[in-house]
Amino acid sequence: MPDIRILTDDEMAQIDLRQKHQQIQWKALPEQGHIQSFQGMELLVLPGIFPPKDDTNLLAAYVCIESGSRVLDIGTGTGALALWAAQNDAASVIAVDIAEAAVGNAKRNVERLEMENRVEVRSGNTFSCIAPAESFDIIIANLPGRNKPADDDASAAQWDTEFKAHKALFAGAKHHLRPGGRIYMVKANYPDLLEMIDLAECEGYEVAFIGQSDSASGDPRHYHVLSISVASQGV
Repeated sequence: MPDIRILTDDEMAQIDLRQKHQQIQWKALPEQGHIQSFQGMELLVLPGIFPPKDDTNLLAAYVCIESGSRVLDIGTGTGALALWAAQNDAASVIAVDIAEAAVGNAKRNVERLEMENRVEVRSGNTFSCIAPAESFDIIIANLPGRNKPADDDASAAQWDTEFKAHKALFAGAKHHLRPGGRIYMVKANYPDLLEMIDLAECEGYEVAFIGQSDSASGDPRHYHVLSISVASQGV
């Protein structure tokens, strides 16, 4: 693991205020939402839904979609990364979200971009809507970065209470990854990052850091892109 400067308590207090303000802004959007550009696509963002942000663009910069790949996007939100994967030669993409409002938002973007033949949106909690025989070359999981209680969809887009979503991801992914398959995530330098890595390693995964971004002006965070694979078994 690279040398990571974990955020201080004072910096985390600053992030708390920033995230609470963002959640208020997301919920205050007009009912019809607004259009936001992401990777050359014009996406509809509805009230309360996590919009494509810098970390979303960072994942798109480092995840390589090989032609013909089968992709699963867990926690799809607006459907941004699922649609991006489809536009970058994925053979098929399944987009999953536990929030019904996000499922509806993603479906509308799939329809707007006329990608119904490439992207299927499902409602479910990680692998609850994935059949046992379904397998994937790439799992994109831009899950909330902090283990913090969430009480609505907007806060649950940034806070994963007791790391329940991460635990379900790591428990289930090994049964749905094809040989050589990878999970891709992006994480800020929260103290929670170390807890998340421990969860992955305890489930038998290897975690590799493959990219990072510098901190934006006025924001103490920087983001790391992680490639997570099932650990090789010794002979």
